[in-house]
Amino acid sequence: MKYVLFVATDPAGEPTGENPQAWVEKWNDRGVRIEGMPLKPAAETRTVRVRDDRVLVTDGPFAETAEWIAGYDLVEAADLDEAIAVAASHPMATGGRIEIRPVDPLDLGPGTGNVPHEGDAPASRFLGIIRTDPGAPPCTPEPTAVAEWVRDGLASGRFLGGEHLSPVEDATLVRRRGGDLLITDGAYTDVPEWVSAIFFIDGDWQEAIDYLSHCPMTRSGIAELREFWTDLS
Repeated sequence: MKYVLFVATDPAGEPTGENPQAWVEKWNDRGVRIEGMPLKPAAETRTVRVRDDRVLVTDGPFAETAEWIAGYDLVEAADLDEAIAVAASHPMATGGRIEIRPVDPLDLGPGTGNVPHEGDAPASRFLGIIRTDPGAPPCTPEPTAVAEWVRDGLASGRFLGGEHLSPVEDATLVRRRGGDLLITDGAYTDVPEWVSAIFFIDGDWQEAIDYLSHCPMTRSGIAELREFWTDLS
């Protein structure tokens, strides 16, 4: 089963001298880790919503929280216990916190699959993080509309794949504090706007924003556009 690990910051995190690259190599070699990438700081986020056919774009994340997503990893584990073991061995389980979310596969029909790419070289410039918005007018996107948006993005090169996630009730939070492993139910931070999907979006800022503004989920949710770190040496 596939799981997304949201690697998040935590002001209560503890110093660690562990090497993240060693963790990457360990789980890559075991065939568990599929891909992953760090993200540029949350302050560089653009947030996109569509309300009453008005496109609302703001600088910064959807909310000011002390904990924010610093990166993600996609793993394929036998079960949640194995996914917890993978997350618990990550240096950021000590220095921050890690949310484990099961992938909920969504079949949108022919011509809507992910674009293959190799390892940790993201094919896209941005990660689109889709969140729910309890304060928005109710709107359930039609699968056909989502499929059309995906196919349009594949044709234009804007959309390069993504993962639909199970509800936040299925989230597991992993931390190490004082040498103890802490496993609790819930997301990396306590907000009502939980992550429902991630998308890989390419182009420049304006092209990515324009494409996200046509996403059916932005009519009842929130889209955060986060840029990948791609110049790591």
